[in-house]
Amino acid sequence: MFKRLFIGEKRINLKEVNSTNAFMKQLVQTSDNEFEGFVVTTKSQTNGRGQQGNTWESEPGKSLTFSIYLKPNIFVQNQFILSKLVSLGITDFLLDLGLQNVHIKWPNDIYCGQQKIAGILIENVLKSNKVYSTVAGIGLNVNQLNFNAINNPTSIIKIIGVEQDLQAMLNQILFFIEKRYISLKQGKEKVIDANYLDVLFGINQLLHFKVGEETLSGEIKGVNSIGKLQVLIENQLKEFDLKEIEFLIS
Repeated sequence: MFKRLFIGEKRINLKEVNSTNAFMKQLVQTSDNEFEGFVVTTKSQTNGRGQQGNTWESEPGKSLTFSIYLKPNIFVQNQFILSKLVSLGITDFLLDLGLQNVHIKWPNDIYCGQQKIAGILIENVLKSNKVYSTVAGIGLNVNQLNFNAINNPTSIIKIIGVEQDLQAMLNQILFFIEKRYISLKQGKEKVIDANYLDVLFGINQLLHFKVGEETLSGEIKGVNSIGKLQVLIENQLKEFDLKEIEFLIS
């Protein structure tokens, strides 16, 4: 069970690093060999980053912080599907673990109910009109009980109440991410798109947002082909990029 073909078969486990994504990018730049599926993990990440420069809080040795190196070979305009498949891999894992009410909060934060349990940072290298390589950085709260963050975080232990084996969990997550990645390679983009919408936080629900200095109400209807959030506001479908819209979650 949870047998993988290539993601995580080669890996480096670090005691401490500023960022697994930064380490991975430096590693592949200085190496003559590029291994698709290579994984870098660390017990302590001193400068973990999320989307748009947000920080990621993780108590050393309590959670999973790792990065995966991929060679997707897809067109630049389709690159948001990489965020979708990695997000879905994590939600697949959490649902298989028995967690409920698991959602992807656009673009790729993972929530259980109203609380954030995981975050993802996708960094792509583009060549010509293709995505040449991808580093997917992932932080998952596992055995951490106390947080200082203001975005209402939670962890697996806070939900399940039992401490988890980090190595076993990592292997399971990599299995589910690889399964989604293989589906992309098999041309199943429409399945990925549909499954992403199935678990999208707030889909077809009335939510409150901050847009510029305004507080607005609207319904999330989906994402467009390049990953912009589509929100129905006052009977008009509007599209937003990162940092153009903020969720107001009580």
